[in-house]
Amino acid sequence: MNTKRSFVDVLIVGAGPTGLTLACDLARRNVDHRIIERSSVYNVASRAKGIQPRSLEVVDDLDAVQYITDTGAVDLPVRYYTADGKSVEKPTITVAASAELETPYRDPVWIAQFDVEKALRDRYTELGGQVELGMEAVGLVQDVDGVTVTVNSPQGEEHIRARYVVGSDGGKSNIRKFIHLPLVGKTHDHERWYLGDVRLEGLDRGHIHIWTSSEGMVGVTPLPKSDIWQLQATIPEDIEEPEQPSLEAYQAMFDRRAGAGRVQFTDASWLSIYRVNIRMVERYRNDRVFLAGDAAHVHSPAGGQGMNTGMQDAYNLGWKLAAVLRGADTALLDTYDEERRPVAQAVLDDSTKKMGVVIGTATEGGGLSQTLSTISDDLTSGLLISYRSSSLIRPSALTHNTCCLCPGDRAPNATGLQGTGFAGSIFDLLRGPHWTLLVFADRTHPSLENFTTNELHVHYILPSNVVGAEGVTDTAGNAYRIYDVTSEELILIRPDGYISLRTSMDEPAAISNYLNSIYRAN
Repeated sequence: MNTKRSFVDVLIVGAGPTGLTLACDLARRNVDHRIIERSSVYNVASRAKGIQPRSLEVVDDLDAVQYITDTGAVDLPVRYYTADGKSVEKPTITVAASAELETPYRDPVWIAQFDVEKALRDRYTELGGQVELGMEAVGLVQDVDGVTVTVNSPQGEEHIRARYVVGSDGGKSNIRKFIHLPLVGKTHDHERWYLGDVRLEGLDRGHIHIWTSSEGMVGVTPLPKSDIWQLQATIPEDIEEPEQPSLEAYQAMFDRRAGAGRVQFTDASWLSIYRVNIRMVERYRNDRVFLAGDAAHVHSPAGGQGMNTGMQDAYNLGWKLAAVLRGADTALLDTYDEERRPVAQAVLDDSTKKMGVVIGTATEGGGLSQTLSTISDDLTSGLLISYRSSSLIRPSALTHNTCCLCPGDRAPNATGLQGTGFAGSIFDLLRGPHWTLLVFADRTHPSLENFTTNELHVHYILPSNVVGAEGVTDTAGNAYRIYDVTSEELILIRPDGYISLRTSMDEPAAISNYLNSIYRAN
């Protein structure tokens, strides 16, 4: 049989939330790419079950957010049970992001990973893409010009030649193994969990239900718009070899911890033992091969960060790959590791600390309740992620006070903008694959006449007292207040929604010089 050979600019290996986020971003940028998945069917396991505010902003920009907000749940209170069968109700363990972070999506959304994947996959189909199932990467060789990936497919062996390869193929990543970048860290052998997607009788679906006992805790979370519950249960430290997951074993364990006869498991579609690993690679890039998501970092589930960090990895990488493929300086790709690896390290540190406290209170009713109420915060929202120390960021003399939005910070939303044929927000202006230049001024400036291109959208943000001039009026003064603008100013925002630089109206050349430093002439 002849081996098939093909060429593509970017090959994405792994079609979970990370790979699908990248595929959607590349598709809307008209980048020649493929996304392959070793499984022959789409994922049906819940795995992650929450999407954070910053990730909601990402899928909004990709035009995939509607299915997620329609399907997911925001307010999911918790019912804790005591040994005598009594219960106490507590608010949802997720908390809204602080109002001053200025986002349309303050609340984390409870939703199964397979539904997040469906939202992204449906959007990818709208963009003309198709996930290729049953395609396992079994070899990789790279040279100065590209990468050749050997793939076993239903049609036989295929050699895919790509200019760049992105491994988003999970914690057991083949791509990571091929480029010899091990996950460095440790396994917390004493922190193990039974997990599963089960169907059951005896509980209302309006709550998360949690029991604590001397053996440990067990909880079940209803997955929205389905009849499935995700089960989580701690495994005692003194058990060296946990019982293999089965519906019968889970029922017996549940009966011991919650009381026999209270809940009946009827079916299971996914059962697993999870061991907490705190590991990440020492770099995200090996020449033309990149790692993203669980292929690059694995950590405890506390705070719901795994899927979200991976999606944000992809969002950071997508515009940079597209830019380099169109002639930008290849050094731009080094900033992916520079910006994203410190984020993963911070997530590892935070989630490890929180999981340790959860495990420590798993046998205490009141203690566990208190612990779980502190897991979700502004840090887990993703909205505080900043790239201030990145080499892509240009510090500005305008950002001299500590409360000001600095270059490297996420560009926040501001509502109440009105213009000819437009009524919306800053996020409406940012949405899309382009760079955005916000011009805070009360009139147009001739020096900016030739700045608008397909790659750079220029928007004049007019003070609330200016009507009729070209631009959009900040009717309530929200944009000027949130962006801390007190005089005429230019603010350049990257395609992934982070501020690159702030400069006065007297220095428009700073904008063109900055962009030219990235998009060098071919």
